[in-house]
Amino acid sequence: MNIELKKKKERVNGIIRQGLYVLLMIMSYVFISTGQAGSSMPLLPVCCGVCYAVREEPMSSALYGCVCGLLLDSAQDVLVGFNAIVLMWSCLFISLLFHCFLRRHIVNFLLLDLGVIMLRGLLHYLFFYEIWDYDMSGQIFTKIFIPEMIHTCIAGAVIFWLTGLLAGKFGTVTEHYIEEKSEDIVRE
Repeated sequence: MNIELKKKKERVNGIIRQGLYVLLMIMSYVFISTGQAGSSMPLLPVCCGVCYAVREEPMSSALYGCVCGLLLDSAQDVLVGFNAIVLMWSCLFISLLFHCFLRRHIVNFLLLDLGVIMLRGLLHYLFFYEIWDYDMSGQIFTKIFIPEMIHTCIAGAVIFWLTGLLAGKFGTVTEHYIEEKSEDIVRE
């Protein structure tokens, strides 16, 4: 395959892949913003940010995580930037881990996704409920935050599979060669 043609096809694949990632992020925002208040719905923008961080470069994953966090802030009516900061640094750290050390495997993803979900949930509980010493804050944690963490981790496996399909279909272009058998080769 011609090198220029291969670069052009990879560029087009990258634009399509990024567009589909953004569409997935918007759909996860619509899903979470149309839910009932006080219910334990999965936080799909967190899963989208972590899946993007697993598959893409560190700086772009930090930006994507920040946007996912801002969408999550908007959907949950919390302080603007709270989830954005947590997801930006988490996505940057996860992308660097997968870029340098870890393999793209579902177990590695689930462990890091669970870590981000727990970090975000515990910080949210600490800063919005525990620090103000609300009555029954322990019940809020057990009835809302723990089921939310479980649902988000389960939904993360589905989104990881979906982003794997996107990355496989619109990833780098591989060249396949067919070796022809030649009678001109002299063997001794």
